[in-house]
Amino acid sequence: MTEGTSRRTLVKVLAAIPLAATFGLVASPLLRFLRPTIQPLDLLGPSDQPKPLKPVEFTDKDFPDTWTCIPFMFNQSYKEYNPEGMEVRKIPGFAVKLPSGDVVAYSRICPHLGCIFNFVKDPDECLKGYNYKPNGPVFACPCHLSVYDIAQGGKVVSGPAPRPPRKFDVKKEGEKISILSLEAGGIA
Repeated sequence: MTEGTSRRTLVKVLAAIPLAATFGLVASPLLRFLRPTIQPLDLLGPSDQPKPLKPVEFTDKDFPDTWTCIPFMFNQSYKEYNPEGMEVRKIPGFAVKLPSGDVVAYSRICPHLGCIFNFVKDPDECLKGYNYKPNGPVFACPCHLSVYDIAQGGKVVSGPAPRPPRKFDVKKEGEKISILSLEAGGIA
């Protein structure tokens, strides 16, 4: 009886080995999908989300008037499987001084299809070029005529864009204004 039990156990173990190997091979990509990390099966490692290389800095003197708009380039690093281990992408942005005195910053990449949009200060110019007359300065995309109202947090007021452009985190310390990071998300 002991001999039969040990044979049965041995057969069960031998049958389970391919099944366990199959589950193990499926687990690695599934875990990578659920928690993206730089190394496969590195569950406790840091996430490979994009990171800013350094902040873009301005001073209060750079924004003398309401609706002053300054274009800038924001460098962000992405983890990549290349010899450098990363890729640096330059994200164009606009920093704008609102009537409240706050400075806000937005990515210039249109969330519709990724075109680079413009700052349009004059409502009559916007009407001529984008078929929409806003109440004040706006961002306007020349590709498909999306218009974003800056005074309303980048709200889409005209065109096919699905949402406002991505915002940058802006921090003000005394006279210094720093653009620190970009809101997570993609183009569409």
